Amino acid sequence: MDNVKAIFLDMDGTILQENNRVSDKTTETIKQLRQNGYKVFIATGRSFDEIEHLTPENFEIDGVISSNGTRGDAEGVTIFEHSLTYEAVTEIVESAKAQHIYYEVFPFSGKRMILKEDREWIEATCAGDTPPNNVGISEWNSRKHALNGNVNWVDTLPQMQFSKIYMFTPDLEKITKFREHLIDEQKQLEITVSNSSRFNAETMAEGIDKGTGIKEMIEHFNIPQSDTLVIGDSDNDRSMFAFGHYTVAMKNARPEIQALTKDVTSYTNDEDGAARYLESNLLNQ
Repeated sequence: MDNVKAIFLDMDGTILQENNRVSDKTTETIKQLRQNGYKVFIATGRSFDEIEHLTPENFEIDGVISSNGTRGDAEGVTIFEHSLTYEAVTEIVESAKAQHIYYEVFPFSGKRMILKEDREWIEATCAGDTPPNNVGISEWNSRKHALNGNVNWVDTLPQMQFSKIYMFTPDLEKITKFREHLIDEQKQLEITVSNSSRFNAETMAEGIDKGTGIKEMIEHFNIPQSDTLVIGDSDNDRSMFAFGHYTVAMKNARPEIQALTKDVTSYTNDEDGAARYLESNLLNQ
């Protein structure tokens, strides 16, 4: 890994722990990496505005790829955005509503949106403190957090640019079939379909994913693809693994995700696995 210059880190299941926070240890490791000349970036499905609520005040990085590659920010400016078409957004939301599949529509900045008319069944979908049907505690807590004052309940979706739509249900069979339907309609809707857990689906603009986000980011910084290292844990990191030169999966990733990468961390996200891997392979050499 002598040629590594740029490190791209997923958040959920990678540097976020079960409490949906980045630890002080990971923050300090990133600081040391940057002091040693490495550029460190976040590549996440989370929206740009969410990140400050998940990280310590002293958390500093070189750039952010957010909403699965639809937005890139570095050096205090937004360097790219890729929007869904308004027609696709309304059609996908109507399909989710028809099956009572929880949805959040993400603008490029500001709170995500849900239609007021769906509030009763949306909130019922996420009722209770304990996640049902093997839903991950992080995903469940994220939905609880969203509904606790972090969603704009709107009468209609405004005609504006949206980065992605997130959809969720604890019914595994339902979300699997719905995701397959979206994949079948990708060309017609001009979308890319991804998921960060078995219980969700996400749609972005056609041809956009974390891999394309990394490509745009390294072009901005004039960094060769061969100098990239990526760490992730889930399905929406597949494109990141396909593009990155040196690829690492988390110990807590499913076996089929680990099989896509060159290496696997020795520790999980709750054990600061990414930070410990980077310390061992880049800082302590």
